[in-house]
Amino acid sequence: MRPILCRLFRSAAVASLLLLFAPAGLWADHIVGGEFQYLFVGWKNDDPSTGIRRYHVFLNVYRDCIRGGACFDGGDELPRQPPKETCVVLPGESQKSAPMHITVYDGDQVLTQYASLAVPFTGFKDVAVNLGNPCLVLTEPVCQELATYQFFLELPVSANPYTIAYQRCCRNESIRNLLNGNSIGATYFIQILPEAQLTANSSPRFNIFPPIAICINADFRIDLGATDNDNDSLAYKMCDAKVGAGQDGLNPPARTPTTFDDLAPTVESPYPYTSVTYLAPRYNVNNQLGIGSELRIDPLTGELSGRPLYPGTHVIAVCVEEWSRDSIPVLLSETKREFQLSVSRCGSTVEADLLETELDEQGRFYITQCGFGPNTIVNQSTLESSITSYDWELSGPGGALLTGTSRNFVTSINQRGVYEGKMFLNRSSFAENCKDTAEFFLEVLPGLDPDFEVSEIVCDPEPVQFTDLSTTESGQRITGYSWNFGDSTARSRSISPEPNYQYQRGGNFNAVLTVTDENGCADSITKQVPYFPSPRTLLLEPSNGFGCAPYTNFFVNRSIPINDDYTFEWQFGDGGSSDARDPIHEYALPGRYDVYLGVTSPIGCFVDTIFEELIDVRESPVADFGFSPEQPTNAFPDFRVTDRSIGANSYRYTITDNAGDQLFTTPLAEFDYRLRDTATIYINQLVAHPSGCRDSITKNINLYLTNAVTAPNAFTPNGDGVNDRWMPEGLWEGATDYRLRIWNRWGEMVFTTLDFEGSWDGTFQGSNSPGGGYLWDVTYRNSQGDVAALKGGVVLIR
Repeated sequence: MRPILCRLFRSAAVASLLLLFAPAGLWADHIVGGEFQYLFVGWKNDDPSTGIRRYHVFLNVYRDCIRGGACFDGGDELPRQPPKETCVVLPGESQKSAPMHITVYDGDQVLTQYASLAVPFTGFKDVAVNLGNPCLVLTEPVCQELATYQFFLELPVSANPYTIAYQRCCRNESIRNLLNGNSIGATYFIQILPEAQLTANSSPRFNIFPPIAICINADFRIDLGATDNDNDSLAYKMCDAKVGAGQDGLNPPARTPTTFDDLAPTVESPYPYTSVTYLAPRYNVNNQLGIGSELRIDPLTGELSGRPLYPGTHVIAVCVEEWSRDSIPVLLSETKREFQLSVSRCGSTVEADLLETELDEQGRFYITQCGFGPNTIVNQSTLESSITSYDWELSGPGGALLTGTSRNFVTSINQRGVYEGKMFLNRSSFAENCKDTAEFFLEVLPGLDPDFEVSEIVCDPEPVQFTDLSTTESGQRITGYSWNFGDSTARSRSISPEPNYQYQRGGNFNAVLTVTDENGCADSITKQVPYFPSPRTLLLEPSNGFGCAPYTNFFVNRSIPINDDYTFEWQFGDGGSSDARDPIHEYALPGRYDVYLGVTSPIGCFVDTIFEELIDVRESPVADFGFSPEQPTNAFPDFRVTDRSIGANSYRYTITDNAGDQLFTTPLAEFDYRLRDTATIYINQLVAHPSGCRDSITKNINLYLTNAVTAPNAFTPNGDGVNDRWMPEGLWEGATDYRLRIWNRWGEMVFTTLDFEGSWDGTFQGSNSPGGGYLWDVTYRNSQGDVAALKGGVVLIR
C-alpha cells in the first residue's frame, strides 16, 4: 500500500510539468560525480525525549568545467571567468541549470516533508589535479569543480533505512567504460541504516578530493582513505556506479507517469537503484579501467593504485563500509563515491644527468678528474622538485664501495685509475617513471701545478719576459701552453712556453697561463703583472693648437704607456695648471704659449717635457650693432642699423623672418631698413678681424603699433561738401573699445559713437545745432592693450 506515491504522478504535480518543456541546456552531462556524508548533531530542540534525531547532511557534487554544459543545480547566477564561462546565463538565454533538491525515503516510502527538499547553492571551488605520481606532468587540459550542498534532517528512529538521494541525467558522451554513457543518468545516495540510527552514528568522510586525472601507462597511488568521527572500523572496496533520472520530459509528451525518469526529477526514485552497465568485455566492476590495466584499492587504508592502459574518460566508484567494533561487527553505513577519471597523456619530469667530460655511445658518462684528492661530481638531473632521493655507488681503489646520498658526489681518490659507478634517482619509488639511473666512469689522473714568473718591471717601457715554472704530480710531460696577457688586445695571446710581451699601456694586468699535459689534463693560474714604466716620449694631440680668443683647447695625452693610475702635472703657459690626464683649458688673451707636461708612474718613474709655442691664440673681433630709432612704429617704420663692433674690418648682415627665410643681406657696416608689418625679424651681424678670427651676434626687432590721434578745431556743416563733418583722425591699427562723445555748452550730449569712422554732422535730434564751441572726449584701448583717453574743443561755424 503506497498512497503517498500518488503525489509523484505528473497529473498532480504542477512543478513536474515545467520539466516537460525543459530546455536542452538542462542536460547535465556536466555533473560527473558525487558523494554524501551525514553527521549526527543531536536531538530536535535539543530534547532526547522527542525521539527525533537531527542530522547535518553534506552532498559533494563534481562538475566538468572543460566541456561546458549546465551550471551546478541552482547555480545559474554564478560569476565565472574563462574557460568556465560557458555556464553563465546571458540576457535572453534560457536557464542552464535546474533547481537543486533532494528526496528522503523511509524504506520505500517518501517522506512528505522531504519529498522535494530545496537546497541552496552556496558556491564552488576548483578540484586540484592529483596524478598520484610525483614525477609526471599533465599535457592535456582537465578541469573539475566541487559544490558542497548542506542541509539538516529531523528523523525519528525507524525500523527501515532512510535513503537520501539526488539524481541527474545525463552523463557525458566521452565516457569510455559504460554502455550508452551519454543517455543514462546518475544516482548519488546514502542510507542511514536502523543500526546507525540506534547508535547516533555519523558516516565517514573522505579525506581528500577524488582524482580527476591519471597518466596512461604510469603507476599511480592516491589516498582515498576516510575519517570516521565514531572511530568505527572502515573497509574499502571497488563498487559499481548507479543509474538515475532519464530523458523523459525532454520532449513531450511524457512516457512515464512519474518524474523519476526526467532530466532533473522533481522527486528522486526510491532505493534500490540499478547498476550501470559496463562496456563488455573490456570493462566490468572489477576492471573499471579495463582488463589489462591495474586498478586496486587497499581494503584497510583506501589507497587507490594501479597502472592504466587505455586513454579516455572513465566512471569510477569506490565504497567505504563502516563496521562497529563489537565482538560481532555490525554494518553501520556504506558511503559510495562516484567520480570521473580522465586517463591522459603525461610527460615525465625525472632525467638523470651528470656534468661529464664526454658521453659514450651507450649513454654512459665519462668524467675525468685531473689531480689526486677531493673531487666533486656535479649532478645536473632534472626535475629537481620531483627528485626525493639520490644514491651514489662507486667502486673505488681495490674494489672498495664508495657511497653518497647528496645531490653532488664528493670523492677523494689518490690512486690513478678508471672507476665505475652509478647514480640512482628515487631508487625506492613505487613509480618506475620516477626512477632513473646514470652510469658513469671516473678516470683519476695525476694533476698539474701551473706557475710562472715575470721579469722585473723598470722605468723604460721594455717587453715583459714570462718564464714557465709549472710542474706535474707524476712527472708527465707538459704538451701545451696557452698565455693570455690580460690587456684585451688582439695580440695578447701566445702558445710559446716562455714568451715576452710588450704592453701598450700601463696598469695591473691579470695574466693567465693554462698548461696541458700528455693525458689531456689542463689547469690554469692567474697572476697580476704591475706594468708602470714611464713613456719614452710624451705625445699630445693635437700637436699644435690654434684658435681665436677666448680659445678652449682639449689636450689629449697619447703617451705610451700611461693610464689613470699615473700622476700628471700641466702648466699651460698663461698661469693655468691641471693634474688631469686629458685636461681642458681656456686661453682668455691672444698670444703664443709654451705647455709643460710632467708624468710620474705609480712606481716612481718620471718624465717631462716642454712643448714650445704649442698654443697660438689670435685676437678676435667683438660683434655688436644698434637700431635708430630703437623702436620703429607704424607711424615711422624706417630705422637705421649702426655698427658697434670692435676690431672688425669686414661685415656681413643677414635679415631673416620667423621661418628662417632670408629677407635681405648687405656687406655694409651700416644701412637703412623699413619694417612692412608687425612680424619679428632677425638681424645677424658677422664680423671678421685682420687675424682671420670672426664673431657674430643676432638681434630681433619688430614694428611697434602706435595710435596717433589729431582732431580739427572747427568745421562748417553747410552742405557744400567741404568740412561738413567732424571726427578725430588717427592711426587706429590694433586699437579696440572706441567711444566718441560731444557736448554743447549746456552740458547736453549731442552726439556719441563707437565706430572709429563715425563723425558728427552738426545736428542734434534732427535739427541743426547752433554755431559756437563744443566739448568732446575719446576713450579707446590702444594696440598694447592699455586704456587711452583724449579730450578737447571744436567750433561749429554756421
